[in-house]
Amino acid sequence: MKMATLPPRRNPTPTKISKQHLSPLQILLQMGFPKHRAEKALAATGNRGVQLASDWLLAHVNDPLLDDNSPREYILYACPTGPFLEELQNYWEKSHRECAWNGAHNFTPHITLVSFFKAPDEDAPHLAQSLKAVMERQGAMLNEPLKLETYISPNFMGFFVAEEHADYLKRIAMQYVKEVSNAIISDTYEHFDALTACFPWCTTTTARCIPRGSRSISLEPHVKSLHLTLAYQFPGTHYSHLKALVDELDPTDSSSWELRLYSRDPRVNGKQVHKVIHPYLPTECDELDLRTGDYVYISTEALVNSPDGWVEGTSWLTGLTGLLPESYTERTAESDAWTLHKKVPLNHITQGQQKKTEMEEDKAAGKEGVDATNGDEPCTLPALPKHEILYENVYRNGPQTQDKKSRKLFLMRHGERIDFTFGVWIPYSFDETGKYIRKDLNMPETLPDRTTGPAAYAKDTPLTKVGVFQARTVGEALRESQLDITYAYCSPSFRCIQTCDAFLKGCNKRDEVQIRVEPGLFEWSVWYPDGLPDWMTAEELVAAGFNIDVDYQPFITEAEMKESKETCEQFYLRSTFVTRGALNANPSGNVLLVGHAATLDVCSRELVGKKPRVANDMMKIIQKVPYCGLLQLAQDGDKWEIEQLPFPPITHTTNHRFDYKILLN
Repeated sequence: MKMATLPPRRNPTPTKISKQHLSPLQILLQMGFPKHRAEKALAATGNRGVQLASDWLLAHVNDPLLDDNSPREYILYACPTGPFLEELQNYWEKSHRECAWNGAHNFTPHITLVSFFKAPDEDAPHLAQSLKAVMERQGAMLNEPLKLETYISPNFMGFFVAEEHADYLKRIAMQYVKEVSNAIISDTYEHFDALTACFPWCTTTTARCIPRGSRSISLEPHVKSLHLTLAYQFPGTHYSHLKALVDELDPTDSSSWELRLYSRDPRVNGKQVHKVIHPYLPTECDELDLRTGDYVYISTEALVNSPDGWVEGTSWLTGLTGLLPESYTERTAESDAWTLHKKVPLNHITQGQQKKTEMEEDKAAGKEGVDATNGDEPCTLPALPKHEILYENVYRNGPQTQDKKSRKLFLMRHGERIDFTFGVWIPYSFDETGKYIRKDLNMPETLPDRTTGPAAYAKDTPLTKVGVFQARTVGEALRESQLDITYAYCSPSFRCIQTCDAFLKGCNKRDEVQIRVEPGLFEWSVWYPDGLPDWMTAEELVAAGFNIDVDYQPFITEAEMKESKETCEQFYLRSTFVTRGALNANPSGNVLLVGHAATLDVCSRELVGKKPRVANDMMKIIQKVPYCGLLQLAQDGDKWEIEQLPFPPITHTTNHRFDYKILLN
């Protein structure tokens, strides 16, 4: 029997990229973040993955420099670990407590190998990978402790690295400078060998990378005598006591070291770093929200010239600037607010010591290892520094003082829409001058004027009178059930604005709670192949009588929405991002999200620990969500659960248009 011929495949080559092979940057782009913001978030969090970068973006949504392209500043250190580090930390604590602050306390114990240099956010992965490549090329690591020699003078105390080991460290620094340049050039040009003949950038002191477009990286190895600073910038009266403390240190204990690549926000340059020790909720618009554990950048000038104990500072967690009470903070090392990008062992330690060190780091990070770059070399990635755990504790989980069990999230669909009720209605409801004429008692009495004209209502339909009644009735039921709304976020669709307004009126919250118009709550963009609607501006809505928060900065802007081409999964991810953003930005109080039929599923799916649905399954679900369908979720610790509302749903039937002429016969 002759075998049947196989039909040709429509797609001979799979075009879908498996999610597990996507980089964190690609995933963030799929979620709808602009490329420059995604790169900035990954660089600011040490390229530790999508979740931490998302948390950073949520925290910095109102940061005035979020879209600024200023590069971060990087530095390469050799840092001690193990018993010698503990000994140094004990010395740091004693010298601070017994002799007050000096310049050495501003940084973690270190030997500088490459001085501060600036690099674009998109090159952060190259900088980290180059460090690993340098040590791989180096071959065998040192199998002995670094030789350190004590040096004490009236204005400086520290350890200098012995010459043979200093040469070893300087070679590493030089190789790193070259490696960074190589990585940037090879990423830019296909014919690297030909270019190296034309650009002899490798010198004994400086390497300048060939620009990609208008960008370049300039970095220099630290060529001065390599040293670990113990004290400087201290008053002469502290000399004897500091010397006695330094004499107690044993530099021969410096058995284990590692290379560390750090970066810092350029805003910290020249500022003192203070740690928040008491929370503070602002009472005035120019004050800064303080959260315990946050870091604040404060200028020395502001501290010296403050007449009343209030100073201006910038929050590490949010990037916002405002006034704060200095007494609610305490000075700490600037390096506490830095980001650790990579660490690589510098000299050889036993397997038992290495295992112990890794376990200690995992314990400090509160997890069994950190997967930051899509499974890439997890054994060499640093555990989360204490300041980065702050993002998880503060922004992902909310303040620990929150009574999470009493907190609610409400997701609501808009009310009955006029176009689904009356079909083609615009040509019959506006005269030649664009004036609205009511053609049915279920139509609105009036409609706001729009700069784009009546045609804009075709894609951005209003509610019917019944739709407004539905929303107000549900709001009244919520109020009668002793439930409250503290924050309201709404899709920019006019029908959703009307729904949210009527709902808040039913709750007696219309004047108290402002509507935050959030484009990220709009429907799946696939349903608008000809382009998204031209929504009413905040000014137009205010002029129409709606209580709009005109100062609100959305999580996803209208421009970003209109540029987005998303899959169903990306629709879920976008909705999750907005939902988490609204919850994290308002750690106490009940939150209302008003959107569309899909809103109830796409905004709750991730909260309850479930994966996004495929498009067909989502369509089946949303067909069962009626007008003004309301979903309630309750927070229990770090989890959210769907709960039954304490009042029944609202149901209505279809009503045919009455024509009195049927009774004339």
